[in-house]
Amino acid sequence: MERSEKGGGRVLDCFLPGMITIDGRRGRYPAISITGRNCSLNCLHCKGYLLENMYHVSCPGELLETLRKLEAEGMLGVLLSGGCDREGRLPWGEYLPLLAGIDTSLYITAHAGLYVDEKTARDLGKTVIRQVLIDVVGDPDTYREIYRLSDFERMEETIHNLFHYGPEVIPHIVVGIHRGQIKGEFRALEMLRPYNPCIVTLVVLMPGIIPVDPPPIEEVLEVFRAARDMFRTVALGCARPRGRYRYELEERLISEGLIDRMALWSDRALKKAEEMGYVLNFKYTCCSVG
Repeated sequence: MERSEKGGGRVLDCFLPGMITIDGRRGRYPAISITGRNCSLNCLHCKGYLLENMYHVSCPGELLETLRKLEAEGMLGVLLSGGCDREGRLPWGEYLPLLAGIDTSLYITAHAGLYVDEKTARDLGKTVIRQVLIDVVGDPDTYREIYRLSDFERMEETIHNLFHYGPEVIPHIVVGIHRGQIKGEFRALEMLRPYNPCIVTLVVLMPGIIPVDPPPIEEVLEVFRAARDMFRTVALGCARPRGRYRYELEERLISEGLIDRMALWSDRALKKAEEMGYVLNFKYTCCSVG
């Protein structure tokens, strides 16, 4: 079932993250919440929902036990995540000694949180965490109204700290995060330009938790076009509306050559890619890996 880059032509890397199954193939990169189901920030677009289906731990000992279990089961890696406090921080402090001292074959990525100070970024850089993922918000109103945080300067501070002192950074931008509107996405891309990240991941707001329509596909494509012009590798991440919207978006992105990576492929997307002459690589991790 695997197809490699050998043979020439453009390549589209297709990722199956988490423990999701598509066509009998299963992801081997589960997520772990270091705060269980708890999130004090309760961002408007998530409200803790994304934590529900993760493995839940509440202390370093439970995390170590879970990592050893998943390693024994042959997982390729894990995504560490969790809920934030009211300042946008994850409680990394109590887990850092463990993550700095263990030996593991797992490739570990982590959602860094919405605010990471310099010390925490440096400490994360001394652990087995290989990559940190951050949501980049380009609009102060969105930062305040959707993420429930008031000091927008901390967004730029966090980006600076992680890129300068932390592990490899894979920034994420949620297109349409401001209640389905395109508001700060282009500024978010410009905020990232000086750091030249190796991968920029774009996802699209999924209606449901916020009961609004998703942004128009043509407006979403404009954001991807801007990202394509600025950065060498652009990924379509896990989150996007399902159904007809999803199929049209995927096919347009592939037709225009706007993405190099795609998480959670559809049969229609694969068919379009093959029609366009892409070589398909299937991988069973987060789309940030490799």
